[in-house]
Amino acid sequence: MTSQPAESTQSDEQKIRALINAWGEASEAGDLTAQMQLMTEDVVFLTSGSAPMRRKQFAEAFSAMVAIAHLTCRSNVQEITISGDLALCWNLLEVSFTPVEGGETRKHAGNVLTALRRGPDGQWRIWRDANLLTLA
Repeated sequence: MTSQPAESTQSDEQKIRALINAWGEASEAGDLTAQMQLMTEDVVFLTSGSAPMRRKQFAEAFSAMVAIAHLTCRSNVQEITISGDLALCWNLLEVSFTPVEGGETRKHAGNVLTALRRGPDGQWRIWRDANLLTLA
């Protein structure tokens, strides 16, 4: 395990928190282009009861979802651990889905464990994401 100076780790933690916030903002805005910039080319999303989603499948599913629902997201980062160019983020997440055409809002909440990679450009991106949200 590589040890980093405290200020470097702090800066990386701030970058990861900013990425988590940017992801939520892009989700709420329905901005798939912004989301794609926040993930690696070989990203994998794991959700309960579904097959793993790669980048293309995520884009298709997100586009279909934002066509029928508006999202609101609230993240509460519990822990960030950084080791070299890899990081883990444990996050408590709440996502509400409100149908575009009206109707009752559905709220999902739960734990998310995200593995992030720092690219050659110094930017952190989502590499693996295990989403354990359930209907709340």
